[in-house]
Amino acid sequence: MFGFGKKKKYTEQENKLEFTFEPRTINKGKETIDDMSLIKSIYQGYVVTKTGYLVAIIETTGINLELLNEEEQSYAFETYNTFLMNTLGDSSKEKQQYLDITMPVNFEDYILAYKKRYLQETNPARKQLIASYIDYFNSKVYRNEMSTKRHLLVIREKITDKSLTSLDKKVSDLDEKVNHYINRLEDAFEQHDLQAKKLYADEIIAVLKNLFNYNGK
Repeated sequence: MFGFGKKKKYTEQENKLEFTFEPRTINKGKETIDDMSLIKSIYQGYVVTKTGYLVAIIETTGINLELLNEEEQSYAFETYNTFLMNTLGDSSKEKQQYLDITMPVNFEDYILAYKKRYLQETNPARKQLIASYIDYFNSKVYRNEMSTKRHLLVIREKITDKSLTSLDKKVSDLDEKVNHYINRLEDAFEQHDLQAKKLYADEIIAVLKNLFNYNGK
């Protein structure tokens, strides 16, 4: 009896650590974004989903194919295909998601620099000119009139259970995978000066906010 009781207690503890959430049909107008979203939280610069995955987002610079001749374009596509085969493969369970999204240009640092110049400027004419620049860029930000394309690669690792030990283990695994992907991308497209970087918490939040509400209204 005692041994059976211990086994039952252990099984109940295991069940509590399992990821049991399953995506369902969205009940429009009656649920919050948090209720509808698959995102549980952000941990160590990664997204934790309710379905038990740790998700990383890698951003890359783009390649302007219009500036390449036909042979160079073919080589770029072949290089990309080789990258996919090396990271996915025929028998691999690895999954990737590629996103090309339009986001408003971030002028915050630019505007802040002008504000500092405004405070330091003593010439009234220059001060007025700087103020007009600040007003101009603030209006652009407010109306979302300037945007840019961002190229994102999303990869993931399955978390074994809800324990902190499992989560930290997958953080370590995903750190290694992210570095591996970044190195492969930059090496493969070195002649195009492609650069890749991992997005961190504040950058991920900005991307998610843009996907939920591009106009910011």
